[in-house]
This record gives sequence, C-alpha cells and structure tokens, in this order.
Amino acid sequence: MRLAPNNDTRPLNASTAPTMVPTDSSEATTWAVQHVLALVEIWALVAEHSGLVGAWRLTGVCRASRAGVKEWLGTLPGLVMSGGLGGYRLVSEVWQLDLATLQWGTMPALVVARYSHACCVVRGALVVLGGHYVNHDGKRKITLRVEILSEGGQDGAFTELTALTCGGLEGAVAIGVKESGRAGAPTQRPR
Repeated sequence: MRLAPNNDTRPLNASTAPTMVPTDSSEATTWAVQHVLALVEIWALVAEHSGLVGAWRLTGVCRASRAGVKEWLGTLPGLVMSGGLGGYRLVSEVWQLDLATLQWGTMPALVVARYSHACCVVRGALVVLGGHYVNHDGKRKITLRVEILSEGGQDGAFTELTALTCGGLEGAVAIGVKESGRAGAPTQRPR
C-alpha cells in the first residue's frame, strides 16, 4: 500500500491524516467499494436529520447522496390514502405512497366505500372510522362502522370491528399517539 498524495498544508492529525490507498488492484476494488458504501451510509444519516423535504433535496447532490436518501426513505412507513369520492362515486380503494420511490401501490380495499372518514395507525394496524357511505336505498348516510387492516392480518384484508358507540363520525381527524400501556390511563403532564 502507498500513501495518497497530501497537498494539505494544515498540521497532521486524525482528521487531516492521509488515506491509505492500496496498490494491488483487488485490494483497491475492495477499498473503493467499502468507501463508497460508507459514503451512502453517511448520506443516509444526513437525510435522516434533514427531514422528508430536505432529504429529497439532497437527491440532486450526487449518486451517493441519492442512494443514501433512498435508503433512509425506505425505512419510513409511507403515506396512505383511503376511500373518498371519485367524481360522484364513493371509493373503497386504499393506496400507499412509497416515499423512497414516490410510487403509489394498491393495498386491500375497504369493506365499505366511504368518504369524509378518519384514518390512523394503532399498534401497526390501519384503522378507518366513520364517514359517509351509501345505504341500500342509495342514500348517503353517516356510518358507525370501523374497519381494521392488521399487519399480517386475515388474508391481508380489512375486517370490521365493533361499531362506534359515540355516534356517527364524519370529517374527523385521527392520529396515533404514544400509548401509556393501560387502557383509559390519563397522560401525565410535566410539572
């Protein structure tokens, strides 16, 4: 192995020390691959701390940054769109956006087509609550129905849960929150 030329005039320390470059071609290939992979990992860390929009901006920097950003984005859960209105027709389709590729993929359809409903993830399961549906008379009604798509659930399909007891739900927002481990336990406020 030989030392790479060092034209740096700063004092020699751990951060300015010359890099060992192998002279053997097989060693050089291995050395290059290890350093390129490390560069991708570094860009993945930069992307993680840049947030979603900042990470996508990094994809234009170089190939290593693009690979690192896509590696990090691939660890995110994705964005889900469920139900809604397609023109004047209610939709039961569920779609997921892969944040690493920005490609939409289909998921299992809802049991009941609906719009203006709430949707969230609880313990890894996608839950859809309330909204409007069309009844057997063809009239739009507010529904009490709740559906769940569990990770590794029954044939990868939505299943219905017990209906809402609080009344119909429309135009609501649902978010997942950190659970306390006890049902109905109040959240402690910092003093």
